[in-house]
Amino acid sequence: MRRIYLDHGATTPVLPEIFETMKPYFLEKFGNASSLHLFGEEAKKALEASRHKIAEIINAEPEEVYFTSGGTEADNTAIIGAAFANSEKGRHVITSPVEHSAVLESVEYLKKNGFDVDYVKVDENGIVDLEHLKKLIRKDTILISIMWVNNETGTIQPISEISKIAREHGIILHSDAVQALGKLKLDASLVDILSASAHKFYGPKGVGFMYLKKGLKVIPTILGGGHERGMRSGTENVSGVVGMAKALEICYEDFEQKHDMFKKWKGWMIETISEIGDYHINGGTEKTLPTHLNVSFKGVNGEALMYSLSLNGIAVSTASACSSHHKSEVGSHVLRAMNLDKDVITGAIRIVTGLDNKDDDIKEFLRILKSEVKRLRNLG
Repeated sequence: MRRIYLDHGATTPVLPEIFETMKPYFLEKFGNASSLHLFGEEAKKALEASRHKIAEIINAEPEEVYFTSGGTEADNTAIIGAAFANSEKGRHVITSPVEHSAVLESVEYLKKNGFDVDYVKVDENGIVDLEHLKKLIRKDTILISIMWVNNETGTIQPISEISKIAREHGIILHSDAVQALGKLKLDASLVDILSASAHKFYGPKGVGFMYLKKGLKVIPTILGGGHERGMRSGTENVSGVVGMAKALEICYEDFEQKHDMFKKWKGWMIETISEIGDYHINGGTEKTLPTHLNVSFKGVNGEALMYSLSLNGIAVSTASACSSHHKSEVGSHVLRAMNLDKDVITGAIRIVTGLDNKDDDIKEFLRILKSEVKRLRNLG
């Protein structure tokens, strides 16, 4: 059976050239970057070269890049660390209801520890209501956390406008850019803190980074050996960092050409979905990534469609991989926050294309999708 992977929002494969770049740091150049001998110096050199490369790509200074174990740790450190470090200025935090669980659970932790949290409204496409955001700001507001791109719908938030609002009021702005980096050209200087994860852009799992604007106070959440200039203790994952930097570099090589390829595939999908009929594109098609498409078909349960596609060798998802095991509420919290109908929420599937896909993959997927939606509707 042919296998077609269309769940690149959950994770991506490590591309062969990235794996080859990493291999020496498992086998020959395996030193601890904190060691003072030649093996350590070799590892440290690779670590700092990667830091410089990442900083250049995101428009930051190398000393503003801190390596972490991934996006979740970066989100936790950014939100909890920044809130506690700046609590003398206030204890009010603003976020949105469509954030990743790593952000939502971090602000819930703050609530349990004496902070006030408000959630800015979003429209039917999941875009933050800027006027409501302005109304929520108080004298004691110290932190706003809004994701750059939504992981389920691919919706792109107006970070430039949010940045202006935060700057006008002297509020720290954090953005979870896990789903944006590698897919959008972004400027880290628009925010004060940014979170990223390598496995979302063809790097290895278990490594990510946090951009932290120079001079901003954040309390470390992992203590020990004082690594990463005291911000994140723990022996650095040199092979992972090297792979992450290489992956980011590859994502932005011939970027426009890749962008056009994803747009072409999304166009094919929308055309086929239109032929199938009775559908709803969640998040719309205007302010979204070309890689992402979240769609519901009338009369078809999303999980049933996901499983039927899986039996045909095709991987899609119904929500964020990090929330797919939480069954306390029906459907995606993102789609619920967008006030969509229950049938639309329970019918949703997320399709995310990637660099390892080919034209034939998309054509085959669309052929099977058409057939399976028809079959499930007849069963229903």
